[in-house]
Amino acid sequence: MKRFLKIIVIVFLAIGTIAIMQSCKKKPSPPMLTTENVLKATQTSAVSGGNVTNDGGSEITARGVCWGTTQNPTISSSKTSDGTGTGSFTSNITGLTANAFYYIRAYATNNEGTSYGNEVAFNTNPVALATLITTSVSAITTTSAISGGEISSDGGGTITTSGICWSTSQNPTIADNKTTDGSVTGSFTSNLAGLNPGITYFVRAYVVNNAGVAYGIQLRFTTSFEQSIGTQKADFPGGARFSSASFSIGTKVYIGLGSNAKDFWEWDQAINAWTRKADYPGNSSGAAVSFSIGTKGYIGTGIIYGTSDFTNEFWEYDPATNSWTQKASLPTTPGRASAVGFSIGSKGYIGIGIKPSTGAADLPEYYQDFWEWDQATNVWTKKSDFGGYTRNEAVGFSIGDKGYIGTGYTDQGNYTREFWEWDQTTNVWTKKSDFGGDARAGAVGFAIGEKGYIGTGYAGVPPGFKDFWEWDQATNTWTQKSNFGGIERVYAVGVSIGNRGYIGLGSLANDRPFYGYFKDFWEYIP
Repeated sequence: MKRFLKIIVIVFLAIGTIAIMQSCKKKPSPPMLTTENVLKATQTSAVSGGNVTNDGGSEITARGVCWGTTQNPTISSSKTSDGTGTGSFTSNITGLTANAFYYIRAYATNNEGTSYGNEVAFNTNPVALATLITTSVSAITTTSAISGGEISSDGGGTITTSGICWSTSQNPTIADNKTTDGSVTGSFTSNLAGLNPGITYFVRAYVVNNAGVAYGIQLRFTTSFEQSIGTQKADFPGGARFSSASFSIGTKVYIGLGSNAKDFWEWDQAINAWTRKADYPGNSSGAAVSFSIGTKGYIGTGIIYGTSDFTNEFWEYDPATNSWTQKASLPTTPGRASAVGFSIGSKGYIGIGIKPSTGAADLPEYYQDFWEWDQATNVWTKKSDFGGYTRNEAVGFSIGDKGYIGTGYTDQGNYTREFWEWDQTTNVWTKKSDFGGDARAGAVGFAIGEKGYIGTGYAGVPPGFKDFWEWDQATNTWTQKSNFGGIERVYAVGVSIGNRGYIGLGSLANDRPFYGYFKDFWEYIP
């Protein structure tokens, strides 16, 4: 009996001990964690995360971050899933709306439920304007052209439309003429229609998104006139180049220098053939003035070969002997380039132009003077200063006893349409009607009879000009003629023989630095 009671006591003691042990075991609880600050927020995404510091005595089966536009977001809102277990984790949040305010909390789940970390708030970035470029203008006719654009970024917003806008004034907007060509990033092509012949237009690609309207770089082009002028003659055999010197004597055209060259060539109008002549012996290799007096040709000033310095040398060419003779230099210091020269009777004239730079940060300095050279005495005499703004890359020619200077790039930092007349008899400058086309520099000009002609050139925006204009001395009026028959260009040469004009060589005007030179040579008959 005692033994039985002893067994009963032992059993009860064991049961009690087990019960006590079970009662001492810790009960599982929800996890403990923190929320990481938001990093790398964009218009539609952000990076955050959390750190599970305690699993609550139960395995972590899910973790991540949840977010919403109201406080205390839960896993019933938007959320990420970023693994299991304790420790730090990173969450990539996507699908957000630009320029919106969000609340975010880290979460972790175990058998006891889901816990949340501290709440963090952040803003997504606002939508920016889209980014695009304007593609070059091509297939230009009298009434149409093709351009387009390339959208490289939507700015984080939704593109609603894109296309090309154009106007005859600079910086066109979608309030002007426009095309509508799609609503996605990438390239698009635009067909411009309803244009007028012989008119210069400005074009810009545009794209619209939530942030507004963005525009690409402005380009300009000129529609074809009803027909292009001229007949192409034999190409200049000295090679493509720009800023060359040219003059005519009798029925011959002479061209040399340009693009750091010093060779010199004669073109025979009768047989349309070129012959190389004695190389130019002076220091200049381009941007010089040139003209003829009687049976002699003259070249002076310009850029010194292989340097950025300028010269005032003046040389005479005699086609009868194919020889050069140095004459009295223009009596000014320092030298000059991109000046203007022409002749009236037995006198030659050189004026305006640019001085050499003395340092990288220096602003350009220009000449405003005007000088007369006497062929008989080889003496220079200063005349009245040019009447307009100082400038370079202007056009000059003479009609009768009057000289003319027009267009160019001025000391005011702009391209100009100004056109001035100098009277040899009175030594007085008089402003005439502004050039009929757009303001420009690096154009060509010559006279035929009592008419002056100016064409080509550029105004800082590609691709340059090919329009061609006639000025009537008797009426002081400009009339647009048919476009130059070649490609738009700048720094070409222009001369006349009798009732015919000639234009050739030059460079594409894709703004500085220039790309692509020409060697073609064209004849124009008014």
